[in-house]
Amino acid sequence: MKFIVNLFVVMAGLLFFLPAAVPAMPKVAIVAESTETTVYQKMVMDEIITLMAGRGGVAFVEKAVDPNDPDKGVALLSMLMADKSIDCVIGMGVLVSDMLIRMRQYPGPAVAAVVVDRKLQGLPMTFEGTSGIINFNYIQSGFDVKKDLETFQTLYAFRHLAVVLPVIKPAMFHTLYSYFGRVVQQVSPNAAFSLVEIDLESVTGGIPEIPEDVDAVYLLPLFSGKEPLQIIPVIQAVNQRKLPSFAMMGETHVRMGAMASIAPGRNLDIMARRVAINVLDILEGRDAGTLPVSAAAYTDNFVINIETLQAIDYYPGWNAMTDARLLNLDKLHQGMSLQLKEVILEALERNLDLLTARTDVRIQEAEAGKAKGALLPQVTLSAGMTHIDENRVNNTLNYPARTTLTGSAGLSQAVFSDDLLANHAIQTILTESVQFQEKAVLLDTVVTAAYAYIDLLFAMSNQAIQNSNLESTRKNLEIARNKSALGAVDASEVSRWESEKAANQIRLNDAYRDLQLARMRLNQVLDRPITRRFSLSDIGPVKGIELMITDPDVYRLLENIKQARRFSDFLIDEADRNMPELKQIREHIRSQNRQVLNRKRALILPDIVLQGSLDKILDEHDARQTTPSDLDHPWSVSLMASWPVFTGGALKKDLAQSRYQLQRLLLEERNLKNQIHLNVRSSLETAAVSARGISLADKRLAAARKSYDIVQAGYAQGRNSVTDLIDAQNARVSSERDAASAKYQFVIDFLEMERATGRFYFLESPQEKQAFLHRLKAHLETTPYH
Repeated sequence: MKFIVNLFVVMAGLLFFLPAAVPAMPKVAIVAESTETTVYQKMVMDEIITLMAGRGGVAFVEKAVDPNDPDKGVALLSMLMADKSIDCVIGMGVLVSDMLIRMRQYPGPAVAAVVVDRKLQGLPMTFEGTSGIINFNYIQSGFDVKKDLETFQTLYAFRHLAVVLPVIKPAMFHTLYSYFGRVVQQVSPNAAFSLVEIDLESVTGGIPEIPEDVDAVYLLPLFSGKEPLQIIPVIQAVNQRKLPSFAMMGETHVRMGAMASIAPGRNLDIMARRVAINVLDILEGRDAGTLPVSAAAYTDNFVINIETLQAIDYYPGWNAMTDARLLNLDKLHQGMSLQLKEVILEALERNLDLLTARTDVRIQEAEAGKAKGALLPQVTLSAGMTHIDENRVNNTLNYPARTTLTGSAGLSQAVFSDDLLANHAIQTILTESVQFQEKAVLLDTVVTAAYAYIDLLFAMSNQAIQNSNLESTRKNLEIARNKSALGAVDASEVSRWESEKAANQIRLNDAYRDLQLARMRLNQVLDRPITRRFSLSDIGPVKGIELMITDPDVYRLLENIKQARRFSDFLIDEADRNMPELKQIREHIRSQNRQVLNRKRALILPDIVLQGSLDKILDEHDARQTTPSDLDHPWSVSLMASWPVFTGGALKKDLAQSRYQLQRLLLEERNLKNQIHLNVRSSLETAAVSARGISLADKRLAAARKSYDIVQAGYAQGRNSVTDLIDAQNARVSSERDAASAKYQFVIDFLEMERATGRFYFLESPQEKQAFLHRLKAHLETTPYH
């Protein structure tokens, strides 16, 4: 008995150390329409491999059917299902899936991976969302052709629709023709349609197969392996025909140039994952007929390519695009590219305010010329004819002839007149004053053009931010709807997001309006047609314009308060040298000083004028006696001096008034100088803060984006409330706007600082820039800090 027990223990030990039996790796047969692996097929296989990684792996048996011989295809599928070594058969593509559908009986598990329309293909669906057919499962396509065409119809009321697809086999052509015929009839009863096959292997950019009377195109990919690369020339050719297009595939094709689509971007991923999950359930022993036939539902991804609308010159109504996400919205009004410096230089040539100021200079120069001319001799010539009645004609010299033609010449020369001398001096000074005024308008034009340019850049950024924010709201609405469908939240939360979506659409509309106004404003500054199209190059702290502060030697002066104050002292000296407004008021003071002197001289100095005249009888008609030659040209010369003896005190009042005006101008000069000094210091402080603000705004934005991602993930998992997510989203949008404006504000603030000094660094020659830096260096070396 003891021996038997010991033998049993030894045998048990041997069994313990023997290797365990390894179960056979499951085999999945992939049956496709060709030997080439399609994108969808690879996605399905990758998903299955991922799910089976922890279960011992999976082996694939890849087979291809002859699309022109459906009977052989059905036979191959039957053989694979009957093969006991094959655990599951997957029919890839529309054609193979259709072969599986027609079999009706399935000796082994099978999955039809692509079903275009189950009702059209006669497939049942139980209340539980399964096929109800033993050993058979199908995957209803996540693409909804009818919904696509209904949406397309709201964008463009097509009359003849071309359904464009790669070349297919005859076995599928009639099926698809019948299917699309029914859908088009339901969507637009009066519209015609054509199936247009495109040979992707020979596409060269032209697609003459599309009939001439086609006015719209529906792009149908059918999951071709190389299609993502080869569909681009087809889309380009459609756009060249100016045909509106709608892509079944979704945003991928819209970004390639198709006009619009509503298919969710994850359709293929979702379908592939559903196939893989169902295959896993089959391998674990579940009947294929009890597995779901539909993938998870996602909300629409309605996208419109604005650049394509511009290319085909067609624009749907705003109501049709209300729920759409607009791609390339910034390219809606693109034309010739403009740089900031180019805009400023163009404004200096074309701006109407500046041209008006230049015209004022010409006017004042003419006025100064008139004042100078008043000091020169004034010569007049005149001629006249006198005809009298015959009763007054006599033999005397008073009326020797009935008709007399005479000529006269006059000369006047101001020998001395302080009024004329003062006027000439004052008008000359005012000419210089108006020239300084033109310089001030020129400086203001630079800032105005820069403001208009940067306002437009910010409006473009804001529109992009609001468009992105609307897309985030749509995604959050999708999360809320999925949570509501699972019972995790009530319908009020969905309504909250729908309200947020509407509010964000309003903000996007406002951003679009602001963009158009900013674009028109820039055109107005440049005296261009208000609707002129153009595109702008973005700018930043060291991009787009050569600011004074971009010089490293200058930028280091902002590193601390002491250096910044010494720099501001230097800039104040520069402002005193350069500011045209200060020079202009000084010219006014010169002019007023001359006016005071004129008022003083008017009290004591006379006006002296030399005058002369000469008359000549040119002809006499019907004369009783002609005028003697020594009497027909009388002349005279006179020198006159005049003094204002008594004017009722008006001259003294004029003098007093001129002195008060001079005092007022001196006060204005002091006030202006103080204001300029304040502007220099405050603009430098503001510019320095702007320089530091760029990095701070970027840090805030990075934190806000990170916070939003965390809160959004928490909201999807139920850890955060809808209020938390809305707050995080609003904080992200605010940070994006601040970050976008920070770099633009930097440029504006430093342009304002340079304007406060009366010069712009980027407009000067290299020699002038070098002279500026030499003056700065000398100031820092010779001027101690107080």
